[in-house]
Amino acid sequence: MCSMKIFTQINRPDRGLRDDDVWLPCLSTSTVEHVKAQKQPLIVTHIAAIDHYEFDLDELFDQPVHCVGPVTRDRLRERGFQTVQLHGFQAEDIKPNTPATWLHGDRYTVDFSERTGITGIQTYETRLRKESLDRVVAVINAGSPAEIHCYSKRVVDYLEDSEQALDLSKVVLYHTESCSPTANRWRSVVEFYPNTAKAPLL
Repeated sequence: MCSMKIFTQINRPDRGLRDDDVWLPCLSTSTVEHVKAQKQPLIVTHIAAIDHYEFDLDELFDQPVHCVGPVTRDRLRERGFQTVQLHGFQAEDIKPNTPATWLHGDRYTVDFSERTGITGIQTYETRLRKESLDRVVAVINAGSPAEIHCYSKRVVDYLEDSEQALDLSKVVLYHTESCSPTANRWRSVVEFYPNTAKAPLL
């Protein structure tokens, strides 16, 4: 029996989604008030930081952008950035020259603003999407074998929350490093890096 695959990331998977796979974005993003970036190199680890930037991007297109992951790189190029430097697959891989501006959300693995010469500008925040989470919970409660791909610790924490009382024993969880699931709650857990060729459907 083929397991239903549920993908929970903010952005729709770009490739390989089967007809019976389901994309249920379990986080939503919204713009927060922020200042205009100076004309200097940028650091971007998630395309949402650009999506929610409220000022004219044209002024920054000629600035180098330091990023992680080929998906983010390609999306930055599609937006019009001329010099996009891929630094690997994780935020820790970015070693930019300074000065630079780091555009980011409310959750991150590396606080670049702690480094000398780097200015942080938060352009968005994330929230749980209850309607998507309710649908994920319904699949789990139906006892259907499933694979769930989680990119956020908040989503994993929600599903593992004792108040949900979910039986996760039939669910294979694919998760990023930051999720830190309780392994014995799941049928099995598989860690992956979303920006690598080994990632299960970005």
